[in-house]
Amino acid sequence: MNKNQLFYDFLIRSNQLFFIEAEGRAENIARFIDKYNNAYGRNINSSTSGICVLGDVDKWGVELRIYFNNATNIPVGWHVQRNNIFRNRDYIYRLDNKTLIEFLFSQGCVLGINDKI
Repeated sequence: MNKNQLFYDFLIRSNQLFFIEAEGRAENIARFIDKYNNAYGRNINSSTSGICVLGDVDKWGVELRIYFNNATNIPVGWHVQRNNIFRNRDYIYRLDNKTLIEFLFSQGCVLGINDKI
């Protein structure tokens, strides 16, 4: 089975609240928003929960992250980090993986808080 599908199944089984974030420079976030809205039929903007617009920093693209609290029975092979980012203190774990997050979007998950999947 696909590694991304296994992670999605883990989220469903664990029945937990999770948060998806997109972080990048303004011009990259603008391109991400256009792509996201077109691909998933949404209408988000730079003020939408889960969008983090950075200033003039050394970042080439948009980083996609998922934050969650329960890693019990997480599938093998994921590099989960303890979350120490100040703006997401509600979540213990963080996983940075663009391919995974794009897969989650294709399954109906959204930027910001996800509580029913």
